[in-house]
Amino acid sequence: MTGSCAKLLADKGLTVVFIESATAGYLAHRFSVSPYSGDVLMGGLVCYDVAIKKKVLKVSSELIEECTPESQAVTRELVIQSKTMFDADLHVACTGLLKPGGSETKEKPVGTFFYCIGYKGEFYEFRSLCHGAPEQKLLSYQPYL
Repeated sequence: MTGSCAKLLADKGLTVVFIESATAGYLAHRFSVSPYSGDVLMGGLVCYDVAIKKKVLKVSSELIEECTPESQAVTRELVIQSKTMFDADLHVACTGLLKPGGSETKEKPVGTFFYCIGYKGEFYEFRSLCHGAPEQKLLSYQPYL
């Protein structure tokens, strides 16, 4: 699935950058092994720890405290802030809960992922729920890529 997405981006002459929290570089890795990686993948940033979100990506402490580091609002802010750092056509950010110990709640259980795609001034936001061990959650995480 990643290969067909990378081909589509290459055919359209588009580039992508990934800002990854829970996936810790998994999405960028998936694109890097595509035959089209040199045409589309610009790179990315892993912001697994909240300090990277705050210090490097300039996400406000207030937003993180209000919404939690693993939330749609913070994921969208990662896209917004990445636009100041990376000159790509698409900015893709994801946060989520692979294992217990984060900001899980009854409404946001472990396995919840948030992702946001920024393209041409628009934001496309998604939420998914994956089941199983952390590795299974990561492998079943398919954000339309």
